[in-house]
Amino acid sequence: MRPQGFLKVVMEEKKSEVTETRRKTPLTSLREEAEHQERSAPMLAALKKSSSAGAGIIAEIKKASPSRGDIRPDLSVSQFAEIYTRGGAAAISVLTEKKYFKGSLEDLKTVCSHSPLPVLRKDFILSSFQIFEARAAGADAVLLITAMLSPNQLNEYVALAREINLEPLVEIHSEWEFETAAISGAALIGVNNRNLQTLETDLSVSERLAPFFTKEQVPVEASGIASPRDIRRGLDHGYLNFLVGGSIVEAEEPAEFIRELVRAGDDHAG
Repeated sequence: MRPQGFLKVVMEEKKSEVTETRRKTPLTSLREEAEHQERSAPMLAALKKSSSAGAGIIAEIKKASPSRGDIRPDLSVSQFAEIYTRGGAAAISVLTEKKYFKGSLEDLKTVCSHSPLPVLRKDFILSSFQIFEARAAGADAVLLITAMLSPNQLNEYVALAREINLEPLVEIHSEWEFETAAISGAALIGVNNRNLQTLETDLSVSERLAPFFTKEQVPVEASGIASPRDIRRGLDHGYLNFLVGGSIVEAEEPAEFIRELVRAGDDHAG
């Protein structure tokens, strides 16, 4: 299925952006920088430690979104990196897309220098150049969206990411995308409850896909998670890891809110 709606628009814009960036940055020097990046905080290992008594929260640096507009455009990235670490997040996600999410690679670098936690580059990746960019900036993981890539591209990018010490988090939204992700060999698979073409969110997506996962795969539920109740619902369906953005950024006490999300399964475990 070809990308439609928002996803189609953002892919076209991203292609132009990457083309322009590549004119300014030689791939050879970027690749060398990526291959010599020393920072290492393995995300897969961190998320494998999650349990129903201690949910794994990937807390996201999120200033804005295409569905909601500005959320917290004045957010201090360094401060929030420290807050997320103090609050007990398992990892940090950094949106690096500029136009709709108001993020940047500088935000990612800032997080890497202010937290020892695994850091995910979240963007619309459609070129190997962006994968090298992510690692050169210090990322420990990179988001690969199945709906944006051909099966061959996905296979290639999963392998490339691992070659340069990046864990690929492969995002899916349907049963056939799960099959594509599984064939690629992805161990970390994100189920996005949001349809990137329409931007509509449906929590039943993650519920429907939960039975497909094997013991070797680590599922991550994303989008529409705004409370401990949502975490408990996910735990009931077998998810132990959750990517949470807007609700943490908007919380009066983000660190305490993360703690509440982590502990959401206390009753569940009992």
